[in-house]
Amino acid sequence: MDSISLTMQNRLFWLGRYSERVYSTLQYLLKQLDRRIDGTDMDYQDFCQRMGIPCPYQNSHEFFQRYLFSPDAPCSLRSSADNMLGNGMVLREILSTSTLAYLQMAQSAMELAARSEGPTVELQWVLDDIMAFRGSFADSVERESYQSVTQAGIRTERISLMLRLDWRQDSLDAELRKLLNHLYKADLTTDTACLDALSRQVLQQERLPQKELLQVVEGLFLV
Repeated sequence: MDSISLTMQNRLFWLGRYSERVYSTLQYLLKQLDRRIDGTDMDYQDFCQRMGIPCPYQNSHEFFQRYLFSPDAPCSLRSSADNMLGNGMVLREILSTSTLAYLQMAQSAMELAARSEGPTVELQWVLDDIMAFRGSFADSVERESYQSVTQAGIRTERISLMLRLDWRQDSLDAELRKLLNHLYKADLTTDTACLDALSRQVLQQERLPQKELLQVVEGLFLV
């Protein structure tokens, strides 16, 4: 297996995590925005508690505006988009120009959405650009170890959101198997106890409570 420096591992892993954080959280919130249009408001306080982030918002309108678009709030989705692009910029020597461009377009679409009175279309562009980035990354980055580290970041973030938000639970076991498969291909340093617990969960030798499984997944990687 080809070796990757710890710095490169960290960047690839967090590129995966931030891209998935933007993508999946935005998917979730777009559904909440649709429900809000239909008259069902979101319990944003519960959302913040589940995500483990501060809740300084006075109402749902302020939540959607600041959580989605504030560049100064470290927990905002806009900050995650900025961090996604920042990691991509550092990795520009292994990403093709066109692959990096999709990250730039996703971040630009987020900026456009912040200035829009009805940002649904622009936010959909963010999702489309992230999907295009992933396709381009898979096509242009040949080293399997790079692919596996980034996929490990994607799966870790996706599973974390599933567990935090009780979201897409029917896909959880499949995502756990995919994460474990990428671990076998990636040269990542893992916590032994967490890896053993994850393996038992995937093999259905031990079914962990949801909260414990979240701790296992979040504690898995030393990056």
